[in-house]
Amino acid sequence: MPRFRRIWSTIQVGVLAAAVVFCVVMLVVGQGELDRVYAVAAVFFGVALVGHATYLWLLARARR
Repeated sequence: MPRFRRIWSTIQVGVLAAAVVFCVVMLVVGQGELDRVYAVAAVFFGVALVGHATYLWLLARARR
């Protein structure tokens, strides 16, 4: 497995975590008509974050 996949997935975990936090903050602050957009985005980014984090966890587990 190429090393760049692990590095790229690590970068994506950071970006997705920031996106989820941003969406949650915007939901808490309240943007009125954009609440549904931020809720859907938070779920979408959260699912992607879980997928990438699981991938990294499985890679680390396979190395042992």
